[in-house]
Amino acid sequence: MAVVTSPTVRARRLALELQRLRERSGLGQAEAARRLGWSRSKLSRIEDAATRPADDDVQALLQLYGLEPDRHDALRHLNQDSWQRGWWTAFGDAFTGNYPMLEDQAPEIFAYEIALIPGLLQTPDYARTLIRAVRDGDEKDLDRLVAARMARKAVLERVTPPRLHLVINEAAFHQVVGDACVMRKQTSEVWSHAVERSNVTIQILPFTASRPFGLESSFTLFAFPEDHGLDVGHSEGLLGEWYAESSGQLTQIRVAFDHVRQAALSPEESIAWLAARTRE
Repeated sequence: MAVVTSPTVRARRLALELQRLRERSGLGQAEAARRLGWSRSKLSRIEDAATRPADDDVQALLQLYGLEPDRHDALRHLNQDSWQRGWWTAFGDAFTGNYPMLEDQAPEIFAYEIALIPGLLQTPDYARTLIRAVRDGDEKDLDRLVAARMARKAVLERVTPPRLHLVINEAAFHQVVGDACVMRKQTSEVWSHAVERSNVTIQILPFTASRPFGLESSFTLFAFPEDHGLDVGHSEGLLGEWYAESSGQLTQIRVAFDHVRQAALSPEESIAWLAARTRE
């Protein structure tokens, strides 16, 4: 499997900031490139985060756009850090998309899961059973893939972890993965996250709920409250992963999540539901 080679969130933030500075200066892309003696495609690639600009190029852009000198260092440092890879690159055989990077860097994560327990809440046994069903390989390969999935959970152990709001369809708890023992431990794991972590909100969408909009598939929204231009939606199916970044697509995802959130049990009711399910 290929290692993720897409720009990091930091790279996208730099690209977006450079585009905003150009627009604030009143320059079009073609005119800005002309003044710097660049091709328009070079500036376009920088603003699309398709290439990492040289430090001198960033400095030239900041001077052209008239940015205050005391802000130059912050953006130059952002450029120096922008394409550094995170922990997930050590598991290039386990990850093929941008999901672990976004999960690692987003301050807020909103997700609806229709049939399975979300990855950040999975136990090793539950994850192992799921991965074995869809991936070929020996036990050593399986151990590595499970380790990669468990490594994702470290984001919840940070001093400042992301805010995680999950709506899980009741079907995920009835779909037996492994055996009854695996499911009991998995349900208890979800319950403990709901009870013990102040940054984690879990709601159960029961079978008795009216069918809400958005029930057709699972989806995730990686949200950046200080800059919604960096928000990314994600959905995955039989034919692969799909990432949403346009304002229209993101609005659809936000509306869908709001619908399933309102249809679900409250967080307090969900904790009671999980406790009862664990006892069963």
